[in-house]
Amino acid sequence: MEREEDLNRRVRRTRQALKTAFVDLILEKGYEAVTIMDIAERADYNRGTFYKHFVSKEDLLRDIHDDFLRNVSEVLLLPYEGMEKIEATGIYPSTLQLFQHIEQHKRDYLALSSAQRGKTSVGLYDTLRRSMREDMHIEMEDNSPPLDYEILLSYQLSATVGVIDYWAETGFKYSAEYMAGQLTALVNSRMDHIVFKRN
Repeated sequence: MEREEDLNRRVRRTRQALKTAFVDLILEKGYEAVTIMDIAERADYNRGTFYKHFVSKEDLLRDIHDDFLRNVSEVLLLPYEGMEKIEATGIYPSTLQLFQHIEQHKRDYLALSSAQRGKTSVGLYDTLRRSMREDMHIEMEDNSPPLDYEILLSYQLSATVGVIDYWAETGFKYSAEYMAGQLTALVNSRMDHIVFKRN
């Protein structure tokens, strides 16, 4: 008889094989064209094995989506364990963790973005927003103009997700380190003036 630990390991391995196969197929031929038979064959299983683990391809996609977002909040806080606060310019470590997480799961991100048409970005935005509300709080400089906190959060998080989406559009051509540095510089920079080109 199979031990529970071995059974769990086998279940995890099977589920991961089905997820990897699905992601590969979405990137090759698009979400709509992929069938459950395609997924099972690519993972070297039969349809029955697929249905033991997932109800449908939508269920499998949701599982990949949830997996991708599950660790985002944790990676943001990891560098600051035991700390009470940091300077705003010191956000690079958590920003780097976020970009490294996405870099490690970039095929999942691209497949989800392709299949969900914007839902992945919204999910990432919502996850980051929840973390910023529950786990941290931005304090502004004393001489800063009064800002509505929800508008501030919306601005910062929209910028973050926008930069991540741009990175994905480029096919992740920059390193996670470079992107984290760029976002940190953007968040902490202040514009001087704007030049009009058409005059």
